[in-house]
Amino acid sequence: MSSGYDVLPWPARSPDLSPIEHVWTRWEGNCSRQNTGELTAQMQRLWQDLPQGVISDLIESMPRRISACIAARGGFTTY
Repeated sequence: MSSGYDVLPWPARSPDLSPIEHVWTRWEGNCSRQNTGELTAQMQRLWQDLPQGVISDLIESMPRRISACIAARGGFTTY
């Protein structure tokens, strides 16, 4: 117990519970790795152009993701 909350162990690798992983997947083919400055500018443009609906959908999917992780007992899910 920490600060009045039950703290559960967090898996070292848990992309099912990390919505940003789905954003990275969406961007994978759009990133050219020429130099740090260009990559930074490109990532900033991609982030600004990311539709708010994508972010909202990912946030709204969290209860389903958590349920799927619990049902899979920490194993892989479809997310």
